[in-house]
Amino acid sequence: MADRINTSALTAAFKELHEDLHRRTARRMVGAGAKVIREEAKRIAAGAGLRRTGALLNNIVMKRERTPEGIEQYNLGVRHGRALGKKAEKKLVVGVNGRVQTRYVNDPWYWVILEVGAKPHVIEPRKGSKLLAWTQIPQPTKFARKVKHPGTEATPFLAPALENKREEALAVMVQRLEAAIKKANKS
Repeated sequence: MADRINTSALTAAFKELHEDLHRRTARRMVGAGAKVIREEAKRIAAGAGLRRTGALLNNIVMKRERTPEGIEQYNLGVRHGRALGKKAEKKLVVGVNGRVQTRYVNDPWYWVILEVGAKPHVIEPRKGSKLLAWTQIPQPTKFARKVKHPGTEATPFLAPALENKREEALAVMVQRLEAAIKKANKS
C-alpha cells in the first residue's frame, strides 16, 4: 500500500543536530511536508466537486499522536465526530430509537466512503422496525422493507495527494532540516 522511501541522507543529516533539537526539528519537518500534501488533498477534493458545505476541505488535517510506547506518529486524514473538538457546533436530534443524540454540524463522517468507495449492499431496517423511511425534500416520505444500494464509486483525494506531492514534501522537509542545521551551527 504505502511505498518506502530511502531517506538515509535525510537521517544522517538529522543525526547531526543536537539531541534537544531533534524533537522540535522533527515536528517542524513533518509539519512542513504534511502541509504540502494537505494542500494538494484539498485541491484534489475541491476539483472533484467535494465542496458542498466545505466541511470536508476544512477538516483535512495532520494529527500528531503518541503511542503507549512513547513513539510519536503523524496521521494525515479528515477530522470528524468527536475529533472535531470542543468548539465544534453541535445539535441535539431524536434518533431512530427515540433517544436524544448529539450530532456535529458540518461533520464529514462520510470521508472514508468518498476515499475508498462502497460496495453494493442491502440496507434493511434496524431491529424492532419493519420499514425504512427517508425523505427527499421536494418529494413525500418514502417507505420500503429493504433497499438495494448500488454502492458508491471512490473519489480518492488523500492517496493521490500523497502520490503527486511525495517528492515536493520530501524536498520541503530537507529544506526545513537544512535551516535547522544552519541555525544550530550559528549558535
